[in-house]
Amino acid sequence: MYRLPLFDAHGRPSLLRAAAAVSAVAAVLAFTPRVVLAQRDSLQQERPEVRELRIRGIRSVSSSELRASLATQPSSCRSLLLRPFCLLTKSRFIFERKYLDREEFKIDVLRTLVFYFKRGYRDAQVDTSITRMDGNTVRVTFSITEGPATRLTVSEIYDSARVIPPRDSSRELRPLVGEPLNLLAVDSTVVRLRQALWERGFADAVIAPRTVVDTSANTGTLRITVDPKRRVTIGDISIVGNQHISEETIRRSLRVQSGDVFRSSRIGLSQRALYESALFRRAIIDTLPRAAGIADSVKPLVVRVQEAPPREASTSVGFTTADFVQTEGRFVHNYFMNGPRRLDASLTIGNLLAQQLTRSRLFVDFTNIAQDNDLGRYYAPTFQASVDLRQRWFGSPRNTVGAGLFTHRRSSPGVFVDRGYGASATFTRELAIRTPLSGTYRFEISSVEAGDVYFCVNYGVCDASTIQALKGEQRMSPLSVALNLDRSNAPLSPTKGVRLRAEGEHASQFTASDFRYNRAVLDLAAYLPLPFRRSVGAAHLRAGWVRPLAGTAEAVGLRSLDQTFASTQILHPRKRFYAGGSQSVRGFGENQLGPRVLTIAPDKLRGRSIKGADTTWVCAPTVGITQCDPSAVQLRDRDFQVRPLGGTTLLEGSIELRMPVWRSVVAAVFVDGAILGEGSLGMITKGTGAITPGFGVRYESPVGPIRVDLGVRPTLRRALPVITQTTDSVGRRVLVSLSPETGCVEGNSAGCRTYPDPAEKLGFFRALTNRLTLHLSIGQAF
Repeated sequence: MYRLPLFDAHGRPSLLRAAAAVSAVAAVLAFTPRVVLAQRDSLQQERPEVRELRIRGIRSVSSSELRASLATQPSSCRSLLLRPFCLLTKSRFIFERKYLDREEFKIDVLRTLVFYFKRGYRDAQVDTSITRMDGNTVRVTFSITEGPATRLTVSEIYDSARVIPPRDSSRELRPLVGEPLNLLAVDSTVVRLRQALWERGFADAVIAPRTVVDTSANTGTLRITVDPKRRVTIGDISIVGNQHISEETIRRSLRVQSGDVFRSSRIGLSQRALYESALFRRAIIDTLPRAAGIADSVKPLVVRVQEAPPREASTSVGFTTADFVQTEGRFVHNYFMNGPRRLDASLTIGNLLAQQLTRSRLFVDFTNIAQDNDLGRYYAPTFQASVDLRQRWFGSPRNTVGAGLFTHRRSSPGVFVDRGYGASATFTRELAIRTPLSGTYRFEISSVEAGDVYFCVNYGVCDASTIQALKGEQRMSPLSVALNLDRSNAPLSPTKGVRLRAEGEHASQFTASDFRYNRAVLDLAAYLPLPFRRSVGAAHLRAGWVRPLAGTAEAVGLRSLDQTFASTQILHPRKRFYAGGSQSVRGFGENQLGPRVLTIAPDKLRGRSIKGADTTWVCAPTVGITQCDPSAVQLRDRDFQVRPLGGTTLLEGSIELRMPVWRSVVAAVFVDGAILGEGSLGMITKGTGAITPGFGVRYESPVGPIRVDLGVRPTLRRALPVITQTTDSVGRRVLVSLSPETGCVEGNSAGCRTYPDPAEKLGFFRALTNRLTLHLSIGQAF
């Protein structure tokens, strides 16, 4: 550094030098802002903001994959949900600015060429341009000339030992003759072949792909040589890292033991069993170097674990249009009594704020059904509480046994309230990967709280004393068998694979049950990835059948009250099938598709005139209620309440197209349909059915897809029976069906009414909203 002294050799101040110093400092101060401004302008010139990124010339590869591989990205809104706000402000909290890095921009050209090279386009060329826009923003353009692909003339697998059947190896081979020499596909083929060899015990197999390219002719050959070596077996198994969990517990969970053939699937299942036990934060099964004197075909294993806290506690709060506000608490002990036992205690409380929320348009209001009925039960909080104890790896790593205690209060809005408590016992055997078969015996004391209308229509029991007998505590103790098969690739939002659940139930005197029946349900879902925009096609099928058995009436005490009920076939309402809702036919509300009746208060029937004749009274106060005809009286749809009854047969299906829109937001269009009927399977086509289209949006959150669906309901007019109430000679309230015994064939039949009434005049907006049904929930519909 050059220094200017302000004093002379004798220590006296030098005025000349002082003046020169002041002038130099002033010059520096005057020049410094210009230097800073120039450096800042230069910096902006070097790192302008990328307003737009264009890629032209893409014909044969995925544009989205190529964009994702580049470091140069345009500025954008941080979320699709924030886009309306990004139109107003470019705050860094909602808008992410991206700047041009010229070094990375040069490397992006190389990334593009490598991207094409790996996919078989070795002569691709890339031209770039940077166009300045307004301010300090630029548009970056990649212009690509793909050129001809290098196509295969030979593609084969050479396996001299014939370890893999030729049919299987040809199925795994990619790319094929005539396709571009895609190196990514070659790598995938090597991985699949290695997995197939490992599954057969050839863990030391050598797979050598070799390609030869003729650049002048743009052709190539692919030969993959397989040398299986010797079949490998498992040697000693050692456990490392356990502190509190016994070594015996860990060994009982493994699907392999010393002397077994080394198969990759068994190793994977063993590691999966350790993770799913929730006893370990980390579990890795690896091979050890062979000790001296041990054959080359023997691999010792080591199981390295890191234990997790044995106890867990969690709480959550949720909201849906079906269950209103819910809260849940859960406690889990994964190593109960120092063994592989899982203690699970949970409590869920739902229907919170039901009375307040049901008055909004998002929900169905069940208050206006009939006078003097206690309908508050549908809005009271519901709960489910249970304590379950499961013994893992019972006698075999494939087996699990369990027992539990439970109590609940469930509500099906407008239909019934179900109370119960009891115990259960379960045995589960894993037949294959994610294919458990379970047998369960459930002993339950159940009581049904429902309106008298429900018992009158479903059971044919309309007098108060008999209804009270049905509302009492009854045993419902089914023996069930369930098979689950899961071949999907994700638990929350799968994109491929299938899921299957088949369940059968039997309840009779043999199982100590008062409600006696046979019931079967089949539930199937399939997922298929589609080639455009990473979309997924999903399909769902559900079929069910239930038949009540003789002897239920006598078991629940009806025969002792009246011999006429001895042959009555009674079915518990929970075992009937219902359709409509967020996981069913989404054009309808919960349980609103299927057999139904109309209920009306008697005061709404009395004092009304025949249509077009104001002076003729058909339901004067002195007229018996059974002489009132709801089809002839001037009533509106809002005077009635629709009550679902459920059915004994169900056939339901859905198809859905799920399309990613932006980041975690997915749009969906769907078509749902179902037929719900009474009687045998052969009569199911004569039931009540509907097909409803719709659309929705899903947000892929960490807790699962947050789903908003809007279903479009068709106009389904049916002649429905009408039920009201009156009092008998001793003043007791009695339900009365106004419909004929032969049923309602036409809307103008005496005692029946067409619903919705075609005579009602609705405005355009009201007619449109009456066809729409909104569903809010967490999780996919299927």
